[in-house]
Amino acid sequence: MNKNVLLLCDDNSSLSIIGQAVLGKYLKGVTTFSAGVKKSKPLNADVKKALIKDGSWSDDFHSKTFETLASDSFDLVIILSNLSTKQTPEFDENTIVIQIEYEEPNYSNSTNIERFIKTIKMELIPITRDILEF
Repeated sequence: MNKNVLLLCDDNSSLSIIGQAVLGKYLKGVTTFSAGVKKSKPLNADVKKALIKDGSWSDDFHSKTFETLASDSFDLVIILSNLSTKQTPEFDENTIVIQIEYEEPNYSNSTNIERFIKTIKMELIPITRDILEF
C-alpha cells in the first residue's frame, strides 16, 4: 500500500526538497511531497546539482507553499525546522506528525550539501520506515 509523506520546512528552497528526493528514491511504497510554511524562495541551484549527482533529482521538484497541497491527505508529515513547527497547519487525525529539526547546511559548499544528503539517508529513511511500518 502506498503511503503519502509530506516534508515541511520554512520556505521549501532546499531542506524539505532534499528530504523529498531522498525518501522518494530510497523508500519504495512512499510518495513524497515537500512544501514550505511561508512564501517559497527559489530552489537552491547547488542543492539541485547535489541531488543530480546523488541520482535522486526529479524535474518535478520545485519550491511551493503548503497551500498548494492543503487539499491532499498525508499518512506522515515530517517537520524539518523550528519555524515550521510554529506555523504548521492542522492535519486530520489519521496523519502522524513528527518533528526532526535539522540545521541548514552551508549551501555555499557542495561537500556540505552532499554530507547533508547522506545524513538524511542515514537518519530519515529508518525513522520513516519504522513509523510507516515498512
